[in-house]
Amino acid sequence: MKRPEVIVVGSGMGGLSAAAILAARGVRVLVLEKESGVGGYVTGFTRDGFYFDATGAFVAGCHTTGAFRQVLREADADTLAFRPVGMVWNLFPGFDLNVDYRSPASHLDQVRLVFPDQAAAIDGYADLTRRLGEEFRAFETASLARRLALPFTFPLLFRHARKPHKMILDAFFGDDPCIGMALSALPTTLPPTQLSYVFVAVLWAKVLDGGVFYPAGGMQALSTTLAAAAERNGAVIRTGSPVSRIRLAGNRATGVLLANGTRIEADWIIANTNLFAARELLGGRQPHRGMHRIERMRPSLSAVLLYLALPAEALPQDWPYFVSVHTAMEADKSHAALMAGDMDRGLHLVVSTPSLLEPAMAPPGWHSVKILVHAPPAGRFVAGGDEQRFVDALYQRVVEILRRRTGVDLSVRGRLITAATPHTLARRTGNEGGAMYGLDAACGQVGPQRPPNRTSVDNLLWVGHYTRPAHGIVGSAMGGQFAARVVLQKG
Repeated sequence: MKRPEVIVVGSGMGGLSAAAILAARGVRVLVLEKESGVGGYVTGFTRDGFYFDATGAFVAGCHTTGAFRQVLREADADTLAFRPVGMVWNLFPGFDLNVDYRSPASHLDQVRLVFPDQAAAIDGYADLTRRLGEEFRAFETASLARRLALPFTFPLLFRHARKPHKMILDAFFGDDPCIGMALSALPTTLPPTQLSYVFVAVLWAKVLDGGVFYPAGGMQALSTTLAAAAERNGAVIRTGSPVSRIRLAGNRATGVLLANGTRIEADWIIANTNLFAARELLGGRQPHRGMHRIERMRPSLSAVLLYLALPAEALPQDWPYFVSVHTAMEADKSHAALMAGDMDRGLHLVVSTPSLLEPAMAPPGWHSVKILVHAPPAGRFVAGGDEQRFVDALYQRVVEILRRRTGVDLSVRGRLITAATPHTLARRTGNEGGAMYGLDAACGQVGPQRPPNRTSVDNLLWVGHYTRPAHGIVGSAMGGQFAARVVLQKG
């Protein structure tokens, strides 16, 4: 290709979205990916005739006016079909909760069924959360003048910007751990004492509004569709091409240096990589300053992923696609233990069965099952121990938990095909410690407090789940969308 106008470093959802949107507008784009395939966490693989999603289980914003659908439209990639994910079975110590993810109202209807005595308080909590979510959405598109007048123009956001979810839960429900867990069954690794309440409100306003979906062809279809659209419109994607340095001259990025010594120049650089490793990539320079310096931030926990083959008769007829199992009530102690490398203070299991939605993902009479277990960061996971032995023992714990809590016995003709650990995730994706969400949604790491897409280098943008707008597939894709718009506006 001719000299690229934009180099995208990394092909996660943020990088692919930016590349595809820019290519659709006629911009010359080169994507450089260190791995043999694109997608980062949003990919899948086939083993022994079974398809497995590498990590993700569903995506939001896929309805007609949804945020992710808009990204696909701008990327000339709106060709995917999506299957709605209906009921999600959440199991907690002492109670179960069947949550309908089609909308916040449907979600709360299920919570009221389990906690009928709290119906009035649930209504109050729902009203505040809805209004805060709407106010945040308005803040995102507000003029600079209105943003600077935050205490007066966005009073709810100003009042709750730094509050954890637990503070709001206590205000409405007292110190009731059960309803607190029920209302914190969200895509995060944080306990309510650390989870940003603004994040919860935005999640309701942007994600649960319209439901969650599973893409036809599996999660890998998201990345392969975006990559195909980018290439169809002229972008070049080079896999197996690790970037060792983003080259700077003064306050501008001039291009990149590949690990093999090749230099490539461009007008813009969009980085979709681990922000904690940015200083090395930039020759010692910080990509962000002040409150957005990455040393001030904290990555999320990691995960162990168990990929199983299971005979169809092992699952009951009403087994849902998505099942979440918590084994401990003391969320803070469990989280602290995991951060310290200890997985004996309670486990959180997330079970997804894609072959229930698409039978072709497993041989006839079988299911492909993925079990995600929250785990310590790579540096603290089985430090100095036998990792394979630990994974085998963890699998036996998981088998016993599911047998006891759900009645499903994975040991009956089921088999563990392969597994991924925090070390696997860190090695394959470059994420800090194999973090599942890049930066988790803690207080001080949401909204304007999260590192922006613009950096301190004039023509260097950063996308992905370490930067705005948020973590997850939709947040990362929107970051790529925002970056592409900056490039297009600057010309």
